[in-house]
Amino acid sequence: MALSAPKKTQKMAGGGLLSLGVVAAVAILQGGLVMTSSGYARPARAGQGAGDLAKIADVANCRVVGMALQSVTGGAADGAVTVEVEEGTYLLKNSAGVDAITVADIDGYCFVVDDETVASNSASGTRPRAGIVREVGSDGVWVEISAAASAAAPRSVFLPWTINETDTLAGTSAELVAPGSGRIARNTVIVQKAVTTGGDVTVAVGVTAVAGLACAVADAAAKGTVITDTPTAGDASTIVAAGDRIQIIPAAAFATAGAVSGILEIILK
Repeated sequence: MALSAPKKTQKMAGGGLLSLGVVAAVAILQGGLVMTSSGYARPARAGQGAGDLAKIADVANCRVVGMALQSVTGGAADGAVTVEVEEGTYLLKNSAGVDAITVADIDGYCFVVDDETVASNSASGTRPRAGIVREVGSDGVWVEISAAASAAAPRSVFLPWTINETDTLAGTSAELVAPGSGRIARNTVIVQKAVTTGGDVTVAVGVTAVAGLACAVADAAAKGTVITDTPTAGDASTIVAAGDRIQIIPAAAFATAGAVSGILEIILK
């Protein structure tokens, strides 16, 4: 849950002090995680927008920079009011379920849920990077937060694939190899040849289907039609290791005519 009042957030180690202009009319609370959005400070949050692509674009403009040392409210214009923000290693709230951070995540990156909570995954690129996990305990997660750590955005690799008409109609998968360890974040399909009877294009790591990831190609989909989908955030089926086999699988429902290609995105650890 996001902060509703100022608080004192426990700190493990020292860091740099920043003075940043605040987004107009936005309230930042002492002890809350701060990020910059197009250069101005605001409470840290996940990406915003009408869909995942808009949220990912929003996150691209955000950098988590530290902890607020005071409570302030932005003025009538961006930058009219400033806030003091300090880098360092701070105790933040852990998420639950598939988003929970564990000791296996130590020395890896965690991601923003809100201005006091972090998660183990980026929710398919829709959460900004919070910092580096240093300790995990029953009281929360110690996270090293700095502008430098945040600026090193999660590295994505994009694996192109193609399924010709013969293989599309036969339900024959395209075969890929994971180039590194990480999580499958998105599959995007484009119709290369107009489809008569469509179906789902799914993804599997080895022979295990990636949960929630199915690009539905409609009947009579025209050449150039683009379909994109993301998996169930944080699900174990999204995890890949370097060298893992990945299948892009057209459903047996495809019939008569059609070919597809696309790009699979993997966010590397």
